[in-house]
Amino acid sequence: MKRACQFLVACILGCLLMPARSLFAEEIVLHTVHVPPHVIDAALLPPPSDFAKTESVYGFDVDILRAAYATQGVSVRIVLSPWKRIMRDVKAGLILGAVSCRRIPVREEFAIFSDHLSDSVNALVTRKSFLENEVTTLDTLKNYNVAVVNGWSQVGILESIGQPYTSVSGLDQGINVVLHRNQDVFMTERDSAIFAAKRMQIIDQLSFYDVTELDLDHYSVCFSKRYPDAEKWRDVLNKGLEELNTNGQRKALLKKYDISFVIQ
Repeated sequence: MKRACQFLVACILGCLLMPARSLFAEEIVLHTVHVPPHVIDAALLPPPSDFAKTESVYGFDVDILRAAYATQGVSVRIVLSPWKRIMRDVKAGLILGAVSCRRIPVREEFAIFSDHLSDSVNALVTRKSFLENEVTTLDTLKNYNVAVVNGWSQVGILESIGQPYTSVSGLDQGINVVLHRNQDVFMTERDSAIFAAKRMQIIDQLSFYDVTELDLDHYSVCFSKRYPDAEKWRDVLNKGLEELNTNGQRKALLKKYDISFVIQ
């Protein structure tokens, strides 16, 4: 009886001495779409052999997201869904939020945003040297046939200036219509386009021009204003991101994503 009491006391003391994060670990669910290298569906693009054991969804935004929440005792389950459906469900309050999400006016109506997970720029992807002698601004596009990925933020940018465009289903199609069809320019996010071009082994056939008057893009998590505790989970993530910045873990996570590894 004495030993049983001692064991019970030891268990209670052990629980009391455990960090609060371990006692109250929680799981949240966030939705996303395959946008390498920010978010990568391992079924479509398996990680390199030198990566550690990887979840079904990885990428530097996802890795930073998981690591930030982990510092606060929270685990994240990532669900892949079509982007237009994700945005519809965030707006309706049916899901907590989406990764990764640019802060643009149309989304501010229904979402709140975390601090950024990563940064990039808008770029014009063309056949090699196609715009070599031009200043690449949005005004440049009026002279050319332009393609953008359906549902991505570049659609809103082009619509805001009245620029006609052709919709494509993804990065690979956008690159291919520039190389093999009647589109002159594919406007998209630069890092993703470079990543895709290297994977397709055609980067030497392309040029990438930053859109000079557009600011740096910040990719974050957008949380639904209509979902319970959305602000709480945004604040928890921001606290974790601050901790990653302080301890240097963010830089370490980004370093392993040298996008040259996708060349086969």
